[in-house]
Amino acid sequence: MRRGASMGTWCKWTSRLKWVLPSPGPAASVLRLAMPVTLGMLTFTLLSIVDTAMLGRLGAVPLAASGVAGVLFFAVVFPLSSMSVGTQTLVARRFGEHQDTACGQVLNTGWVLGLLLGLPLAALAPWLARMLSPLASNDPVVRASASVYMQYRFLGAPFMLLNMVGQGFLAGIGRTKHQFIGSVVVTLVNLLLDYALIFGRWGFPQLGIQGAAIASSVALGMGSVYFMGVLALPEYRRRFGVFVRPWLARAWVWPMIRLSAPIVGQRVLSNGAWSVFFALVARIGTLELAATNVIRSIYHLSIMVAVGLGVAASTQVGQNLGKGRPEAAEQLGWETLKLGTIAMLLVGGLFVVVPGLIFRLYTQDAAVIAVGRMPLMLLGLVQPFAGVTLILSHALQGAGNTRYVMVAEFASILLYLPMVYGLGLRTPLGLVGAWTGEYVYWLVLAVAMAWKFRGGSWKQILV
Repeated sequence: MRRGASMGTWCKWTSRLKWVLPSPGPAASVLRLAMPVTLGMLTFTLLSIVDTAMLGRLGAVPLAASGVAGVLFFAVVFPLSSMSVGTQTLVARRFGEHQDTACGQVLNTGWVLGLLLGLPLAALAPWLARMLSPLASNDPVVRASASVYMQYRFLGAPFMLLNMVGQGFLAGIGRTKHQFIGSVVVTLVNLLLDYALIFGRWGFPQLGIQGAAIASSVALGMGSVYFMGVLALPEYRRRFGVFVRPWLARAWVWPMIRLSAPIVGQRVLSNGAWSVFFALVARIGTLELAATNVIRSIYHLSIMVAVGLGVAASTQVGQNLGKGRPEAAEQLGWETLKLGTIAMLLVGGLFVVVPGLIFRLYTQDAAVIAVGRMPLMLLGLVQPFAGVTLILSHALQGAGNTRYVMVAEFASILLYLPMVYGLGLRTPLGLVGAWTGEYVYWLVLAVAMAWKFRGGSWKQILV
């Protein structure tokens, strides 16, 4: 009797754990897609750290100028790279429907649109640099250096857009390993050229901050060579019709714009809110701004796993909807969420348990660490909600529900920014109050994404 009762209890707990722990089969397929994406993003992060270290050897002006100029460059170009989301969504659905030629036509469309958007940015690079440089700094020396940096970075804008579209296609057909290899190619080329052009090594001229910008643009160009080279292989050209009859791409222009435009809006809103957040923190104090810069760097690292899993969820959802298996699409979305929640809980736990140790990896300034310790602990509590948001928003985008994601972003920002201002500047909480707004931002988005995904209306969307 006692043995039967214990067996019943064991079965009951095993049944409950199935709701919490990911199933081995689906988890393996999700990780196979997500790991290359995550590793690729980590590669770019490593590049950013080394790039900063190299420019730091030239002094404070190049370091400051490259940092703010890089933010301004991405503020312009990153929203346009939303075409990668439209590409992935359309390709995953067509791939699930076994319409391989249509997948290639979507890629051709994305590349044409990428050139149409990117080439004007490159042609107008000097003008854009002059127009944006006043936003970089009040210091004329920093402003001049930022202008030089942006001018050469915008020359690489077409390559960046081509790369993002290529990555969207490869993610849509489930070949994410090439995203990782492409990231390694870009990183290695950038590192070598950084060393050669910043410091004048191996017979190259010493160009300083200008050399860093040239290195980044050339590296992006080499990334385009890699992705186009891979997709020109017979395996892709014959099966998917890549580079074949590009005039057929016209049929996919409107679907691409319809899916991508809301993501452009979402990214503009998100980047704008993030910029306002930093401006408000700057009003709290210099130490608070320094601590927030460190937290931002930690923050971007911490969400990479969730973004990689989100890309995998988007592909799995899109492909299964294309196969006419909406229930499988939903199941894989939830399985991905379980993986992401576990990962983000572990990461968040580190922020709560050892915030000082993590801060000391970035700075030894005791005052900055003291100010940033509590906000970093608060960020640890945010991590699970960020994971839910990033994974399920990607899943909804994979189903074609990009407009809802944009509207949810807008609604959360309407709560987020007033809370940052009120708690950060109008109460004694200071920086802790400002980062409390971040907690509310992710909580609202997590609830919105979970509610929409659980509702299932996304299963009926045609793309």
